[in-house]
Amino acid sequence: MQPVRELIQQEKQKNQTFDLFGLDPAQLESVVLIYLPSVKGEHLTPTFIKYGMVIKSGKLIDRQLAKKMFSKLELKQADFKGKQILTTGAIDGDGLCFFDDKTMIVSDNISAVLQIIEQLQSTAGKSWSQRLQTVEQSSVAAAIDMRIVRELAIGQQMHTLAERIPFWPVLSPLWDNSDVAFFSLKLDRELSAKLIFEQKENSEQVKQALEGVLSLGQNMFAQIQETARKNPQRVQKGDLEKMKVIESALQAGRVTQKVDQVTLATSLNDNESTRLLASLVPGIKQAREAARRSMSKNNIKLIMLALHNYHQVHKHFPPAVVLGPDGKTPHSWRVELLPFLDQQALYDSYKMNEPWDSEHNKKIAETLVPVYHNPNSETPKNASYFVVVGKDTPFGTKKGVSFAEMTDGTSNIIAIVEAKQDIPWTKPEDISFDGKKIPDFGGFHDGGYHTGFCDGSVHFISSRIDPETLKSLLIFNDG
Repeated sequence: MQPVRELIQQEKQKNQTFDLFGLDPAQLESVVLIYLPSVKGEHLTPTFIKYGMVIKSGKLIDRQLAKKMFSKLELKQADFKGKQILTTGAIDGDGLCFFDDKTMIVSDNISAVLQIIEQLQSTAGKSWSQRLQTVEQSSVAAAIDMRIVRELAIGQQMHTLAERIPFWPVLSPLWDNSDVAFFSLKLDRELSAKLIFEQKENSEQVKQALEGVLSLGQNMFAQIQETARKNPQRVQKGDLEKMKVIESALQAGRVTQKVDQVTLATSLNDNESTRLLASLVPGIKQAREAARRSMSKNNIKLIMLALHNYHQVHKHFPPAVVLGPDGKTPHSWRVELLPFLDQQALYDSYKMNEPWDSEHNKKIAETLVPVYHNPNSETPKNASYFVVVGKDTPFGTKKGVSFAEMTDGTSNIIAIVEAKQDIPWTKPEDISFDGKKIPDFGGFHDGGYHTGFCDGSVHFISSRIDPETLKSLLIFNDG
């Protein structure tokens, strides 16, 4: 686990909010995700699935911090079976329960929290507790009630999917005959994985199906190896390492049967496990970066939507610097936009007749507004998204520019740029452009930066874009 631990430590150093409802991930004993059908007896469809999360900490939970991280809204209290429930007040809204000093239950649906509490306190219906003993020593485990899954996926949808899978005849006995399916991953001196199917009848067919899956995997991998042997120039060194590990795992695979459980198990020794984890870490990093790019893109989408809503009310975009009610105290367009970003309370607490760095307003600047914060930023109080200020830019006037004035067309004009600058988000300062030299944009992602165009669209601009093209995109009326 060393490469994974190192990755977590890097993340904690870069991101001060790397936690789970205020809990340090390194101090968690377990996290259990539970997916539930909405109501017993109700006709089940995929849209009626809800989840709950049971989080168990190794130390006492800071309830005040957990509540603050759970929701910015004022939470309402209610009692259920001797436990205090906290909700946002909405029907089927978010729910939180401190089950004991080290255990909390959270969900985006309060009814899921109630269901889980009921099950945890029930002396009857402990079937899942008994079933999960099969995988209780695992590092990671999953269990699925196949009967409910089949009920959710019945009809033409499943038949259509089955027709697209060439080896469905091999898999179909697992789908048709299993009551419960388990997956177990355990990391000790070696890494072992198990796929377990439990059923009261038809065990022999399930066993044959798992043997068929293992044989199919071995044959497919043999073909991949043969292709790699014939075209070695197309295979990267990292891929060769993964192929060796996969080969070991397939060779170690065994299918066994014990009463009503059939298991496909495999394992990797200590060296192979380390090799596998080390090879996966770059993939984890790439996936993390892709997720962060997506988050940043979404932030700009939200900002552009807020700008459009502002325009609908005021008939123009806000200027980069907005003067307060006294007509002379400047504040940033980012502050002006808060009511359009569901941040009305924060906007109301900002004192417009005081400078942005007054004693009172400096406290507002310390507040993290997620939509203004790039996930790769190491300074939460700094803005990550800016407007460009200069002659004929959409934010270069004192009164704000309307769509009608954007004669180049809103789809050809940049409104928001992503940039790493040491500028607090409340400070009325942005990026200046003199019409000649292109300012420094980006700094958060390799190869370029995200931009929001005046039509509301978001684009990733390559750092190798032609400077003249970029200049024309920053001006709203140059033809």
